[in-house]
Amino acid sequence: MKWRRTVSLLMTAALVAGLTACGGTSENENTNTSESSGDQTTLTMWSWTPITRTAEKMIAAFEEENPDINIEFTYYNYDPEYLSALSAAAASDSLPDIIGLQPGSLTAQYADYLVDYSSYAEETWGENWKENFPDLVAKQIQMGNAGGDEGNYILPVEAQVIAVVYNKNVFEEYDLEVPTTYDELKEVCSTLTDNGVAPFYLGGANGWQLVNVFTMLCSQIDTEMFDQAQAGEIDWTDDRIVEAMTNFRQMFDDGIFQTGAMSADVNTNGTPAFVSNTAGMVALGSWWCQEFTAEDPADTVANWDFGFFYLPPVGTAENAATPVGGVDFGYGITTNCDDKDAAWKALQSFCSGAGIQACADDVNNLPAFKGIEPQNEELNADLVEQYNTFSEDLNSAMNQRISEPTIETVLQNALSGLGAGELTPEEACAQVQEAQDAL
Repeated sequence: MKWRRTVSLLMTAALVAGLTACGGTSENENTNTSESSGDQTTLTMWSWTPITRTAEKMIAAFEEENPDINIEFTYYNYDPEYLSALSAAAASDSLPDIIGLQPGSLTAQYADYLVDYSSYAEETWGENWKENFPDLVAKQIQMGNAGGDEGNYILPVEAQVIAVVYNKNVFEEYDLEVPTTYDELKEVCSTLTDNGVAPFYLGGANGWQLVNVFTMLCSQIDTEMFDQAQAGEIDWTDDRIVEAMTNFRQMFDDGIFQTGAMSADVNTNGTPAFVSNTAGMVALGSWWCQEFTAEDPADTVANWDFGFFYLPPVGTAENAATPVGGVDFGYGITTNCDDKDAAWKALQSFCSGAGIQACADDVNNLPAFKGIEPQNEELNADLVEQYNTFSEDLNSAMNQRISEPTIETVLQNALSGLGAGELTPEEACAQVQEAQDAL
């Protein structure tokens, strides 16, 4: 298998220097673009996802069907390594052939460096090619495009649904039931806290965790208002959004989250506690399924001692959270790529062919393309049932993505200030609206 992985943990300054140094022996040479040697084409690809073992399988599946194309893949941690690498490479005109993207703000940030693949998609899947994706996924492809821009720059590879995942061992040990009301949720969290178990683990140091919980709360009030605020159709200070912010703060006041939640990191602190039976619940989602196919999983994972539920009505809300999600990640072809036909072959495989089937068999996350299911007979039956439920729920999911980079940053900061008790719900909303007005 012709696959190479480089893990970069460099700081921004080092990345700038290193990437500039990669420019080659002459001023005009760019070693990050595709190269052909005889009948062999080499494509360079950077991403933070899928996780390395899945990426290896995905790329191997593609290369087995396309022995004339070699993919040199560089893996980064997402923040700040990957984001810094992209920024530095764009500044030095040394982006690789293919880059990993999220819909909305990240794709918008690099749209000028990306190829509109529309003609490839139409040739491959026909004029109505977007019908191959769930409606929400299809809508998110152009999320963040500048006004009047009908181009397609991110090809969805995997999608996701956000939910509350719970540890069955912990619930059984303390004789707990899955909560269906907010009072029941408070009681569950109180019991766990009293027994020294983190109740609902929140990685408050991770902005995406804050936004995920907030979008759950928005869905309990109005499934349209999050998108309406982004589009400027309503203000971020709308009473309904203030209500969602208020309910977010109430979860802290009522002890739903663990002590010290705002300084916690969900990956380095939360998931180890979760798999070792010292945390009861975490706001995760369909991507949690990928833990099962790790080489040496914890016993809780190997036995798949997990279930999921959607957040019951919090505070003033009357409805439980709906599924929230959409595109997890996709790939784009950069304008630096010299062999765009070869790059499209790779994207097609990763989206609808052997590449994405390898991802599905690894239950990495949900295929964005319809009709692809795991074919791995070694998977746990409960896991497969949950995975298929997530796939079905994707069809009715509310959008989780933010189209504008500035708004994403400001919303994360506002939620952080709210969670830390430094802002009121009204002040948090006003901060986001101020940023929206400035745009």
